[in-house]
Amino acid sequence: MDRTTFGRKTLNTQRSRMDRFVAPRTSFDESRRRRSWHATSNPEIVDTWFGKYIKQKKYTTYLDEAFELEQEVRVPYKEAWLRPWPCVPRKKNYLSSADSILDLPTYSYATFPELLDWSNDNILVAALGRNYHKWSWRSQSLISQGYTQNEIQCCKFDPRGELLVLGTDNKMVELHNNSLSKKIATHRCPCVDTIEHPCSVTAVAWSPTGNSFATGCSFGVLVSLSREAKLITWRRVVREAIQIVRVSPDARYVAISSVNSSFVLLLSWPTLEITSRLDSDWTIRTIAWHPWRSALLGVGAVTSDLQARIALWDAPTSKVRETTLSPKRHSLDAMLFSHRTGELVLSLWNSDRALLHPKTCSHLVVLSDPKTVVDQWGEGRSGLDRVRTMVFSPDGTKLATATSDEDLIIWNFLPEDKIKKNTNCKSFSAMPVYLDQATQGFSLR
Repeated sequence: MDRTTFGRKTLNTQRSRMDRFVAPRTSFDESRRRRSWHATSNPEIVDTWFGKYIKQKKYTTYLDEAFELEQEVRVPYKEAWLRPWPCVPRKKNYLSSADSILDLPTYSYATFPELLDWSNDNILVAALGRNYHKWSWRSQSLISQGYTQNEIQCCKFDPRGELLVLGTDNKMVELHNNSLSKKIATHRCPCVDTIEHPCSVTAVAWSPTGNSFATGCSFGVLVSLSREAKLITWRRVVREAIQIVRVSPDARYVAISSVNSSFVLLLSWPTLEITSRLDSDWTIRTIAWHPWRSALLGVGAVTSDLQARIALWDAPTSKVRETTLSPKRHSLDAMLFSHRTGELVLSLWNSDRALLHPKTCSHLVVLSDPKTVVDQWGEGRSGLDRVRTMVFSPDGTKLATATSDEDLIIWNFLPEDKIKKNTNCKSFSAMPVYLDQATQGFSLR
């Protein structure tokens, strides 16, 4: 039986496996669902108030009122200001898997993971080989597909949902019309003028304005292009293949990371002048800008002894805060900030457990700060293989993850909005952006 992209997986498929069943959250007791992997190693961190602690708290409040003692004044604004990143954390569990698991055939063979994206018109695209397939969340069906001349390495929808840019082999970038699924423009990587061997375009990212985009190639060349795929400027910034490119929310910076590198480069956008560099003793795995700040970059890394770490880099002030997530041996594979809540979503892989139980060692974690877990889908449960990439739905209530086991799992991240909101916001100035004191505002690009 032929496998189809976005085909629904059941226990009767040709690759029958027992880990396809994802148990509902209600089948587990509340203490097990809320137990944090921090709590097992650090007794000072408690995520749940047990019954006796609640009684003690109520009794303390009763004594304060009886003796007319002044209660401690809480300053929530101060607490929010001291957070490593701005966030409105959830107060209850929402993270749960959707009803279906979709198929991504041949995704496990992809060298670069960013072959999945979600447009603002609720269309999921999966680029596999030389074809890309579009699946509608509304109709729950495959609606169209397109093709490229060379094998696809990465893809991204523009913020308006009108264009799809695809980085391919043989030094080509293709720009496709989203509604027609048809190529409308191409661009040849300028590194071919100085390097004899053809490159692959391995990373792409759109500016938040939608007026330009960036590409990175396997020879370390970073390129800025207009919306019509016209060259703005280019620069060879590293010697290795560029793995990740991200343009800041205020369209003033572009951050890049190369394969197996220990540093992150920060350049001006779109002129591509190097402005700063973050060096470390770790292997950089992923980077993500916070959507509520103009230039706060989250950096996910793994140490030499397989400890997952994150660093928060404020680009205008060059201040860095770093922390270790857990004493366990975890590999951090993917990371995203929620544009709805500001929470940080991580995909962790327990390398120790993977030797004996490869199907039950993946972990999705939602953090409000580096030491507080507000939601999770933990280790020990079946049905979730190693997550290579993740994307949010346009309304921020769903999370799509692509795994090494060629599964596309769509998670319920937040409750769905009862009132439909217009997510196709074309006004760049309407974005919630923190104005840095060092730069006194931002410019529109």
